[in-house]
Amino acid sequence: MGRIGEKIRKYSALGFDRYHTPGHKGEKCGGDITELGLCGEIFPDGVIELAEADTAKLYGVKKIRYLTGGSSMGIKAALGCFAGKKVVYAAGVHRAFTEACELWGICALPASGEQSSGIVYTCNCGELPEPITADIAQNALDNHPDAAALFITSPDYLGRTADIAVAELCQNRGVALIVDSAHGAHFAFAPDLNEFRFDNVADMCNMSAHKTLGAYTQSALLALNNEEYFAKAERNLELLGTTSPNYVMFAALEDGVCEAAANRADYERLREFAAKMRGVADCVKNSDYTRLCVRKRGLTGGELFAKFVEKRIMPETAIGDLAVFILTPHDGRDKLERLYAAAKNIM
Repeated sequence: MGRIGEKIRKYSALGFDRYHTPGHKGEKCGGDITELGLCGEIFPDGVIELAEADTAKLYGVKKIRYLTGGSSMGIKAALGCFAGKKVVYAAGVHRAFTEACELWGICALPASGEQSSGIVYTCNCGELPEPITADIAQNALDNHPDAAALFITSPDYLGRTADIAVAELCQNRGVALIVDSAHGAHFAFAPDLNEFRFDNVADMCNMSAHKTLGAYTQSALLALNNEEYFAKAERNLELLGTTSPNYVMFAALEDGVCEAAANRADYERLREFAAKMRGVADCVKNSDYTRLCVRKRGLTGGELFAKFVEKRIMPETAIGDLAVFILTPHDGRDKLERLYAAAKNIM
């Protein structure tokens, strides 16, 4: 149990009659508490900042902020550092990007001409664009020398990653790099995925702790590596966020990171299973072996999705001709064997 969870547990164990918010008075969730005066200290008494500092060390980044507004909140806070400026973006952005541009008055410039017909989003189209390469990024920045930042997505919904050389390119040109790594919170703890991570090289990088770590839905992390943006990003989070965060979510977020860091060997198990699955299923080639994107000739992604549902297995989503599965250390061996048996039967 992490710092935050331990504080919550200690208070719950004291058995107070609660005359404070929330209104359910602990009956629905004993750990759901508010700021409290207790034994001369005020909860959370800096414990959130300490937990964030611990997490920053585990990721090897300068600063981490815990978010309860999802990666959307992190994207909007990061882009808010460039209000009124020009930002180049790679195809395949989340809708939070366009919402942030509207919110902050940002001029969004496509990195490639293929987006001239409109912005391509991450998961509501038949085919996702390939992640950005260093060559495309360089050409885009050459075409827009007054751009203040480059916004990219890596990994994407299919587990494909952008060219890591993009980070060095941006650094050399003095252009800020913002990365939507919502699906890559686990990369830091999976040895074979370390080479593809952007959280420790981008100026700002958001990660959804609920997507691939053991955190509750809506929990996210914003990694900050450039001190130039620390104060502005913090202020943007204040403007976008709540003064009443859910500490149960914070505790689960901290625990989810600690679990992943302590159980790195589980990723080897997942890697071996993914290789086994690829032996019986046609899977998209990607960087992230924990993201299985399966296709079957003659079937749409939706039809393939339905065949797995018939076998009591629920995929993440269907995109184009693909059924997408997300593997995490919380998937035990017996559960994975059921997925393998179903795939073998369906394929």
